[in-house]
Formats: sequence, structure tokens, C-alpha cells
Amino acid sequence: MIPLLVFLAACDGGDPPESGCTGACGCEASVDVGGTSYDDDGRPIWVEMPAGSEQTMVHGPQGGWHVLAAARVQGTAEVVSIEYTIEYPAREAQLSYGLFRVMLVAEGECGGYYPSMFGILDVAALAAGDADTPPELLGGEELLLRMDVDDGEGAKASDEVTVVAALDPQDVEDTGDTGAPDSGE
Repeated sequence: MIPLLVFLAACDGGDPPESGCTGACGCEASVDVGGTSYDDDGRPIWVEMPAGSEQTMVHGPQGGWHVLAAARVQGTAEVVSIEYTIEYPAREAQLSYGLFRVMLVAEGECGGYYPSMFGILDVAALAAGDADTPPELLGGEELLLRMDVDDGEGAKASDEVTVVAALDPQDVEDTGDTGAPDSGE
């Protein structure tokens, strides 16, 4: 009963603002698309993913490819739904769709992050002749990574970042290609 009273005391009793704020936090909901790294104990954490940065199309042990991403979320409940999509703007194609219902790793009072989301790449619609894998079709190309967050309590946010698809080192060795555009030299 006491937690309910604390929550009600934080609210002003009016309708929630249009911005998607949550009453207890009093801040606007936001999400930042990021990458995944690891702390000193080997736990996955959110890291910045700058626009235009190279992001590896990881060649998984089961034969598929994925782009690993993470979300940093503020101003929502601690459990959220995250839609993670990857688009290939040059061909107006959606390559990946994932829906994750997760509890955020707490980071401060009104937010947290969720790392290690796999954007599994499906390039079947882009195949041309023998070129039918992500390294052959996407190396060096721009991809749009997008995340839409909804906490089911009225707080929603979106973010996107354009990155360059980089080959997994094992694909560089297999093809001799770096995935970078030809310099013309």
C-alpha cells in the first residue's frame, strides 16, 4: 500500500502529457540505438553506435548473419517492448524484424538499457544469381537500424541510426573482400 501512495504522490492527478512521460519519472520517454560491448566481468552493456560507423554482420555458428544492437531507454516503465528493424534504404527493403519484451538493466532512476539484440538478416528478396548472402550483397552498404519502444503504459519512443555494413572477419578470409567500397585505384 505504501508504494502505491508514493506513486500517487508523484502524480499531479491530471492527464498524462502528450510527450509520453510517465508520472513517476516525470521525464519524456526516449531510446538510443547503440551497440553491445562487455564490462570487466563479461556482462553485455550498451555502448554508443555513431551514425556512419561500421557495424559487423556477424556470421553466426548456425550459418546465418546478424547485426548486434542495444537500446538505452529513459522515461519508461522497467519492462518494455522493443521493435528492432534493419532496413536497406538503397533497395527499399526490410532485412530484419524482431520484437523483444524485456526488463531493462537499471541505469539511474528512470531508465536502463537492454543489450545483445540480434537483428537477423534475411536477404532472400535481394539475391541476384550466385550473390545470395549478406556479405555478397551488403558489404560496405548503408543500413538503417531502428528501434521503437513502448512500455504499455503510454510511454513510447523511437530512434534510428544509419551505419555501414562491415564483413565478419571470417567472411573477409573466405572471400578476400573487406566489404569496403572500391577506391578505384
